[in-house]
Amino acid sequence: MAFTVEGVASTDVSRKLATRGLFLSHGDFYAATVVDRLGLGPEGLVRAGCACYTTAQEIERLIEGVSEVASVI
Repeated sequence: MAFTVEGVASTDVSRKLATRGLFLSHGDFYAATVVDRLGLGPEGLVRAGCACYTTAQEIERLIEGVSEVASVI
């Protein structure tokens, strides 16, 4: 899943979530044209990946972490 947090640079979102043990990446993920057309360059998007071994608790931590980052604005 790729997303942005309004008012917070994608690099900052990734760094803040890393302090919670959530390791997400940021950038254009080889979709530079899309990122540019969305007006998100050069920061790009934050990307969170899920797989069959991702637990419900990890998803809850991600939601809580993103909510916390978004509420700081």
